Amino acid sequence: MTKHILYTTIISILFLSCGSSDKEVKTITIEPSQAILKNIASNDFSIVLDDMKIDETENLIVHKHKYKVLELKNDSLHSTDKDWSVVNQSFFLNHKNDLGMEILSRHNGKVSTLAQPVGYGWAIGNSAHGEWEETSTDSTSTKSHGTSSHGRWRTHSTSPFFWLWLGSRRSFFRNDYNNYRTYNTTGRSYYGQNNNNTYTHGTRSSYQKKSRPSFFTRKSQNSTSWNNLEKRTSRSSSRYKSGSSTRSRSGGIGK
Repeated sequence: MTKHILYTTIISILFLSCGSSDKEVKTITIEPSQAILKNIASNDFSIVLDDMKIDETENLIVHKHKYKVLELKNDSLHSTDKDWSVVNQSFFLNHKNDLGMEILSRHNGKVSTLAQPVGYGWAIGNSAHGEWEETSTDSTSTKSHGTSSHGRWRTHSTSPFFWLWLGSRRSFFRNDYNNYRTYNTTGRSYYGQNNNNTYTHGTRSSYQKKSRPSFFTRKSQNSTSWNNLEKRTSRSSSRYKSGSSTRSRSGGIGK
């Protein structure tokens, strides 16, 4: 009798485990960020990843983003908070480290889908909006850069970005910006220095942990879904490739 109960328990655990791994993942035909791009006809703008979460029910896994849109209209900066939107699992995985960063932008007619610190591609370093001022210390400097690169960005009070930076209560240093430019020219997202897996920008930065505590609390409470994210994405990709291959072979036979 005892063995029977043990076997039943083991089978139940295996069944539940398999059921969890085979849950359907919700998909969409167009990413919300691309929809925003289409709806903003000509103004310069940036889409900032303001929050993200994974909702999971008994049969379905849903990946969601929340965006903040920064748009320049007639030399004024307009900030719009968007509601939660469903995104595809692979897109969610690609941006899991980009909390608080721009994930899509258009400036001077150029569209960029490279994740980057807010404003680095269009406001910081732009003399029309501010200037570098010398400082005695630079928290991002290293010996290899020398003292000539010390500096902190000061936004002009007449710039449309002035209140944005004032509200962030964050300093931007020249060394950090120079490193960003090096990464950007080679098509790589820049997250800043890596000290024990803590970065200057993005999800892994101490700044985001302080400014968005609700995200990290939610993520910790739903750690299983986050830990299995890459496994699920890999599994979905494998199934898709297998299905595509099958359809291709079927099509060949039909001709």
